[in-house]
Order: sequence, then structure tokens, then C-alpha cells
Amino acid sequence: MSFGELGVCPEIVELLRDKGISAPTEVQKGCIPVILEGNDVVACAKTGSGKTAAFLIPILQSLMTELKPLYALIITPTRELAHQIGEQAAGLNLIQGEPLCNVLVITGGRSIIHQSIDLARSPHIIVSTPGRLADLLRTQIAAQEANVTDKQEWTLSRTKVVVLDEADRLLEDNFGKDLNIIMKALPKRRQTLLFSATFSDAVRSSLEAAKSAACTENRRLPILWQPECMTTCQSVGAVTVETLSQYYILMRPEHKEAFLVHTVDQFLSENPHSLIMIFTNKCKWCHLIGLMMTTLGIKSTLLHSAMTQKNRISSLTLFRSSQIRVLIATDLASRGLDFPTVDIVINHNVPIRPKDYVHRVGRTARAGKAGLALTLCDLFEVKRLKAIQTFINKELKIFDVNEKKVAQIIAEVSIARRDAERKLDEIRFDEKREINKAKNLIKARGLKALEKTEI
Repeated sequence: MSFGELGVCPEIVELLRDKGISAPTEVQKGCIPVILEGNDVVACAKTGSGKTAAFLIPILQSLMTELKPLYALIITPTRELAHQIGEQAAGLNLIQGEPLCNVLVITGGRSIIHQSIDLARSPHIIVSTPGRLADLLRTQIAAQEANVTDKQEWTLSRTKVVVLDEADRLLEDNFGKDLNIIMKALPKRRQTLLFSATFSDAVRSSLEAAKSAACTENRRLPILWQPECMTTCQSVGAVTVETLSQYYILMRPEHKEAFLVHTVDQFLSENPHSLIMIFTNKCKWCHLIGLMMTTLGIKSTLLHSAMTQKNRISSLTLFRSSQIRVLIATDLASRGLDFPTVDIVINHNVPIRPKDYVHRVGRTARAGKAGLALTLCDLFEVKRLKAIQTFINKELKIFDVNEKKVAQIIAEVSIARRDAERKLDEIRFDEKREINKAKNLIKARGLKALEKTEI
């Protein structure tokens, strides 16, 4: 089946062809036609399956018919994913070499005043994280209640399409209050699209609520799309792709970093053009491993929430361009970000939540390519590993490691780790994290106080 047979217009078909995209993926086959017909859709598909294009193509095609300001709102949980979607939208936004519409990315890390001005210019597509867009709406509401004239007026009341990308995280994590504010600003009559890698209980509940609302309001029922091979979280969890090889290494906790360094060093030597992603559970671990790798002569870059937006973008650019081949990240990088040439994902810690494992390992083996996922498991993490195996309905294999070579570097790695810990103490990493948390809390309380102020 071709894109044209799905109802995609010739101009976009030609653009896709110029980008080397000739055939739609399964999720695109299932979703593009029903989205073009105006249906609400809940789509659950594996990572790397083309979910982003499945909603961007219909949105852009609708804008070709009529350019409506603030037509579509795409909400995603992280800044990095918002910028990636913005870049993809810009890439699909060229019709006969000219931009079709204006795409605006709204995230933290930039002046809220400048972003309000940008919104007042009425872009056609907004890509945003929940927190920043909710802050903009709170500021707008507070100004209205105080009878303050806002020169940068904008509204979501005429938005036609709303997309929740990585919906399972948006609906389950601490985004509830922000999402409520956003949803209240949107019209009741709109097209809503939920895209997720897992069919979680929160996604399931949203689908049932949407069905109930559709029956009450005499509207069309939302459409659930998921591939035949995909099982739900209610039964045996979520699937990982068949082209992904999944292994684990069992070791004593004090030897984990030595196993990590040996594995990374060996893989870089054997695969000179490949990229490695290392996931950790905490920002501090991310920073510590980065310092340790530097001491041991392994170039790496970091991605975690304690970094500035400028440094995050710089890290992603270095990694995507293969200038640096090792990215050490928290779960900030596990959702939706597309790195086509990542061949191995290493879990330094066993993820606390099984579904986070699915998202982490989904950074490799994308679009039908092969990939390797390796989880380092110490004796205190075995229960977590078993929970993951139950969730994905698959038993991980034991990875063959030359333990003699690992033993030879244990002392060197231990010294490098102690040196990294000393450097973290010198820059007062934990203290700075607590200060930033306090600032964010003060900011949040300040906004709430502003909302309640009567003038």
C-alpha cells in the first residue's frame, strides 16, 4: 500500500519520496486514513515505528486546505522530544520548496515573555511540553482576572487537533494539573489523538472515558489502533521489537562500573562507527559516570534534567553527528527521541519501572534495524529484572563477558570512580540540585498565589 492509497495528497507524497520515504509503516497505514476522516484515535505502537509522521502528515494536509492559526497542538513530556517533533514538522512542511505553515516549539529554558509574543503571532502548529504551556495559560488567566490588558493575546479556543505524544507518560506522571489547565483552554469539539508505545492503564482509562463522552454527545467513537502482534499491559505487558537482542550481566554491586567500562570499551573497538546509549536512574549517576569515563579516556556526553537547555541541545548535536559516540542519560532520553544509528543500549541500573525498560531499549533496533540491549544487574536488582521479563513476556539471555579482563581493570575503575565522586563534591552537585528544586517549588507556589490574588 502506498501513501497515495491512504489518502495522502500528491504534494506530500512527492515530498516524502524526495526524503527517501516511499512506503508507509504499519502504524501509518492504520492511522493516517482515519485521522484524515476526522476521527479521534488512540494508537499504541512500538518505538521507531513511525508514530510521529502518522499524526504530522494528516495535520499538514489539513492545513494545505485552509491555513488556520493555532490549528494543532502537540503535547509531549520532554523538551528534547518537543524540539525533535518540531524539526520533523519543519522537514515535512516544505511544499514545492516553500514552507506551508509556521511551527512553534514551546518549552522551558526560554523567556516566557518572548514565547507569549510568539504565540500572539498565531503559529499554525504548536509543539509544547505541558509545564511551560500551562505556565503561559496561568499567566494569561491571572492577567485577565486582574483586568490587565495583554498586548500578546492568543487563545487555544479554536484549536482543532490535539495530540498527546508519549501519552502513557503524560497521563501517568506528574503532568495532571498542567494537562487539566491546557484541556480547559481547548474547545470541547476537537480531534484528539493519543500516541503511545505502551497500552497502559492510564491510556486505557482515557480511551474508555472518550468512548463514554462520545456516546453522551452523540459523536463518533474513538478508534484504537495497535498491531496484531502487540499485547497489552493488562495481560503480559508491552512488546519489544523482534530485531532487538536483549541480554543481562549479573555481578556484585561494587564491580558494576568495571563491567560497564569493559563493555563500552570493547564495543567501541569492535564497532568503530556505532553509537552507544547508557541509561542511569539518577542525574548524579549520569554525571558521575561521565566524569569516570573521561578519566579513563572514553569520550562521552550527558543528557539529564539538571543540565541547561543549551547544554542539552549541544549534547544531542554532538551525539547525533557522531562526534561523540557515547551518550550517558537518565530516562529523559528514553521517550521518543530518534537516534537512527544507535546500535547498543546499556542499562547501568535496572529500571525501577518495567515500562521504562521498554522505552529505554526502544532507542535502538528502530525502523526494522538490528540492535542490542544490555542490562547490568547486581544482586540487589534481580527482582526488578524478573519483573521486566514478566512485563515484556520475554526471558533475557546471559551476556558472555570475559571476566578475567574485567578483573584486570577493577582497581583502575575504582580509582576513577573515587576521583569522580571527589569532583562531584567539589562542584557541590547535590547542593545545587536541592537549590534548583527549591527554586522550582517557589516558582510553582508563586504562580498559584498569583492566580488567587484579588486586585
